[in-house]
Amino acid sequence: MDIEVTERKGKVPVTVIHVKGNVDASTYEAFQAAGENAFNSGSRYVLLDLAEVVYISSAGFRAISQIFKLLRGQLSPAMASRMSQGLRDGSFKAPNLKLLGPNNRMLEALKLAGFDTFLEIYTDIDAAVKSFEQITD
Repeated sequence: MDIEVTERKGKVPVTVIHVKGNVDASTYEAFQAAGENAFNSGSRYVLLDLAEVVYISSAGFRAISQIFKLLRGQLSPAMASRMSQGLRDGSFKAPNLKLLGPNNRMLEALKLAGFDTFLEIYTDIDAAVKSFEQITD
């Protein structure tokens, strides 16, 4: 697995983590570490580019979940409260983590695991970057 991290400018600076290869039990730690490193470097808006990921295992899904939890900790108490309610009723989509370009099999697995209920999934990088907005109450 190869990982490249870039930054795109939209309404806010967006860190794009480009992943190539398989994300599985032997590679998920590097994938998760890329998200953690971006966060520790000050990134608060992250786009996970999965367009060149051939296969993702449950370990990869767990890594996405961990990145989500890390970024979720940066939400204000009011936003966190809205998020909790929205996760229950299906109206919440994470404002600071989004996915780009999963293949059809991965998209189906993401939906089966429920990730599409709280993460926006895009096929176009420009549209994905433009969709990020400053988190406010």
